[in-house]
Amino acid sequence: MVEDTFSQEQLKSILEGIRKDPRKPKKVVAAMSGGVDSSVAAWLMRESGIEVIGVTLRLRPCDEDQQEQRKACCGAEDSIHAKATAGRIGISHYFLDFQDEFRHRVLEVSWNEYSKGRTPNPCVLCNRFLKFGKLYQYACEMGAEGIVTGHYARVKRLSSGEMGLFRGVDTLKDQSYFLFALDGEVISRCYFPLGELTKKEVRQLAKRIGLTNAEKKESQDACFGVPGEAFADTLRRVLGKNTTPGYFIDPEGRVLGPHRGVHHYTLGQRRGLGIALGKRAYVARIDPATGTIVLSTEEDTIKQAGLEATDVNWLDPSKQKEPFMGLVQVRYTQKPVAALILPLSVDRIQVQFQEPVRAITPGQAAVVYQGDRVICGGWIC
Repeated sequence: MVEDTFSQEQLKSILEGIRKDPRKPKKVVAAMSGGVDSSVAAWLMRESGIEVIGVTLRLRPCDEDQQEQRKACCGAEDSIHAKATAGRIGISHYFLDFQDEFRHRVLEVSWNEYSKGRTPNPCVLCNRFLKFGKLYQYACEMGAEGIVTGHYARVKRLSSGEMGLFRGVDTLKDQSYFLFALDGEVISRCYFPLGELTKKEVRQLAKRIGLTNAEKKESQDACFGVPGEAFADTLRRVLGKNTTPGYFIDPEGRVLGPHRGVHHYTLGQRRGLGIALGKRAYVARIDPATGTIVLSTEEDTIKQAGLEATDVNWLDPSKQKEPFMGLVQVRYTQKPVAALILPLSVDRIQVQFQEPVRAITPGQAAVVYQGDRVICGGWIC
């Protein structure tokens, strides 16, 4: 049970911060998923005297017979919550159909990565092209000055006058890692009113203002999927793709046993291998061309001193030309590691860690910070 312990003084401080934002808009479009975070974000903006238009993205057919609708973004239940919450807080609400874009930009790209033995990050793709890409275009068409989401991140004005992307204050919920690929212009028009709050405080505030989803459980897995089914298998089934089984081998090339296809596995994985070697084994290498997966019982074999990342998006272009020190995150849940960043070209960097990092996974994102600010990010080669 969420307790209503959010004080009037706390609420006043948050609203005052929004009103004093030098970018304060007159009208915004709020992405509403049906969850507590996006609901509270929209309410805070409206309560600050800003006109808010609620929008829910339809990324999959709202058909309860489809298995993946049980967790799909903007499924029937979430759509009902979003519509009801918009009515509760007194704003207009619309649905935008992005099903084709979602399939092309997110699902198909993710499957292609899995089929190559890489591990995609669909959330980054969805944010870049849909939640902050297509939605930003819609906001401009509606005459809105920006978009609002329930992400735990912050946008702050720099001494140069430009806007920078920063971590949210809740270190356990910070989502700046998933936003590194956004265009700088889009970031300057983003509003993240939850960036200064913790998840606990957001639920308390939702309780205080009477939102029915204050205690709604949040999804811990990919938003598009089926409980008990791996995300890669859901993609394979929905997209009608085939996979070729192969073999596990040891570092010397000896066959250890069959596997179900490279899309089932990721670098560093040790659970769900379906093979017993008498001691803990790790996925050390994946070769999609031959279908072989190398397993090692030595954890040091999956540690690396560095990486290269491509398609780099620079949110601080001043760092593009010279080496610099930063903190690098190669997974959402990973503690950032100090590293030397060497720009190789306008869209490629080399990262040299001060200490080896476990399971650096091709296809995932490497995001570079200085303090709480996102400097750049790219895709691990």
